[in-house]
Amino acid sequence: MTTAPLPRRDDPRMHTVEMAAVSGDLEDHEILTSVRPGPSTRETALLVAAGGALGATLRYLLELAAPTTATPTLVDIPWSTWTANVLGCLLMGVIAGYLESGGRAPAWARPFLATGLCGGFTTMSTLVLQVSAMIGADFPLIALEYGVGSAVLALLALVVGLLAGRILGKRS
Repeated sequence: MTTAPLPRRDDPRMHTVEMAAVSGDLEDHEILTSVRPGPSTRETALLVAAGGALGATLRYLLELAAPTTATPTLVDIPWSTWTANVLGCLLMGVIAGYLESGGRAPAWARPFLATGLCGGFTTMSTLVLQVSAMIGADFPLIALEYGVGSAVLALLALVVGLLAGRILGKRS
């Protein structure tokens, strides 16, 4: 049984923060200088809350712009909920894809935009409530089409957003 030789200190694979600390080159090490501290837990919670408030407000304004009628004998397709979920998932995908591919963004971007804004803007509970109302109004097929269609389109929007975000992240 043979063993691979140990890498030497000048081997490029050994340029890590740990090796820089051992060799005394810590101040000049690019990995260390490129790391920025993120927001504290408290700051992150405030970012999520602010983004969520903004997302929920935008969701409410969308509902005012395209209200839905639901009565025991008439059910409109709730297009504002559908739009919010598809657009929110698309934006979530763009953000996640951009950040995953190494795109540069401030440390506050993910908690404010992804968790807060997109989380407050999209609305799974409203989707479920509206599907239940359609079933209760004796429109089970429309409810099934709307519920499954919303989930599938939101997932597709997320995938398209991920791909677009990755392309944008690689360009930055």
